[in-house]
Amino acid sequence: MDYNDTNGTDAPFTNLSMFSNGTRNNSDSGRSYTIPNPHFISSGPVFDDVNYKYLTSVLLPSLVYVSILLVVGIPGNLMVIYVYSCRWSASTSRVFILALGSYDFINCLSSLTTEIVLLSRFLNFDFPIWCKVSRFVTASINSGSTFILVAIATDRFLRICRIHKDPISVELSRSLVIISVFFAAVTSWPTLLLYGTYTVIIPLKPSIYLKGKTCLITDSMVDTKYPLEFVIFLFSSHFMVDLVLIVLYSFVGRVICHQQTYRKSLRPTSKTKNVPKTEVDNKTEGSQTSTEEDPRRTPMRPRTATSNRFSFVFWKNLSLKSKTATVKKKSTGSDKKLMKELKQSLKTRSSSDSKVPKSRRNIHAGKTTLMLFLVTLLFILSFLPYSIIVILRYTDPYFYTRLTSGGKAVYNVVLRSYFLNSVVNPIVYCFISKHFRKLSKEALQSLICCARD
Repeated sequence: MDYNDTNGTDAPFTNLSMFSNGTRNNSDSGRSYTIPNPHFISSGPVFDDVNYKYLTSVLLPSLVYVSILLVVGIPGNLMVIYVYSCRWSASTSRVFILALGSYDFINCLSSLTTEIVLLSRFLNFDFPIWCKVSRFVTASINSGSTFILVAIATDRFLRICRIHKDPISVELSRSLVIISVFFAAVTSWPTLLLYGTYTVIIPLKPSIYLKGKTCLITDSMVDTKYPLEFVIFLFSSHFMVDLVLIVLYSFVGRVICHQQTYRKSLRPTSKTKNVPKTEVDNKTEGSQTSTEEDPRRTPMRPRTATSNRFSFVFWKNLSLKSKTATVKKKSTGSDKKLMKELKQSLKTRSSSDSKVPKSRRNIHAGKTTLMLFLVTLLFILSFLPYSIIVILRYTDPYFYTRLTSGGKAVYNVVLRSYFLNSVVNPIVYCFISKHFRKLSKEALQSLICCARD
């Protein structure tokens, strides 16, 4: 939910203080300047030369950075969409990852391509509708992705820390994705009003000024209080969301650390015992042995005491099997009564097991939880440099003008840091999920074979 005050160059040449004492009004930009007998250049060789020099001296690193993100992001997110939609079994995490992949693909296709065009002709981008729509899409994608990440963190919390409660189901996860679309639109609609064509005034010589057009806060809104209020709203919302994510994953990490300590404490006394096979309950979708990580993996796996995977679900299933066997030995006339008692017994057992200290519940976080945690962490970190730059700019309006050309180049790259979160997720999936790597490799091989044929 971050404010897409993109490109950070409210005025790439913000040395406009010379116009502060005048009476003449520049009606195109809605600002009053002191301009004695001004002459404005808005096209021609001089204009093109200034635009080219600004591109090569300040914006070129940003252009290269965004281009690399586009080249990596589009095929990477397409691979995520293909693998998780066509080759992955149904699960809650699959729905959320597909939603993130779709959001990121749209962001790459819309925002990054717009950014490349804008950087290439920064002082000659007079397309207000395009500017409004692209900024609205970017802000919506960021808001929708944030909503999905909160849903993912909640699901991980329920699966790891509240195993006696039902986690988010596949049906509910699909509903949450739909809700995220409406949430994104509700929180991002002000960008349609705030963004548009911004007039840039650049002093060249006495009484000669270059007047460019770019995509930023529109001239009619730049001197109002609404841009700052929108920034404050989105930054405060972003801070609260980050706090929620940190708290949820802190609880998850605490439980994981406790179970690791508990497993180590039991290793010396359980080296030779074996535990029978059991089927993993759907509640342990976050487990490393869950079919969520590998849809083709057989659900029946041998478990040994060495790995110490005595989970709550395992004992519940074991109790169910033993009690069901006892019921079968009874007379058929009392089946209904016995089954009723069995259900009540299991309900009581579940309630008592929920009171067991968390450190004694062996919940294995698994690669899925690690993968989703890294996605969330990178999302937060990618917005951190951007947030710092925006805060500096609003607290010190002349911060940018005091920078050298190199400093301005770094400034513009850092201000686009949040684009990184739309590209890194496929890379995280490849590093963490062996099955994703395998399916991606198979898909690439099939694509190469089709191309050869």
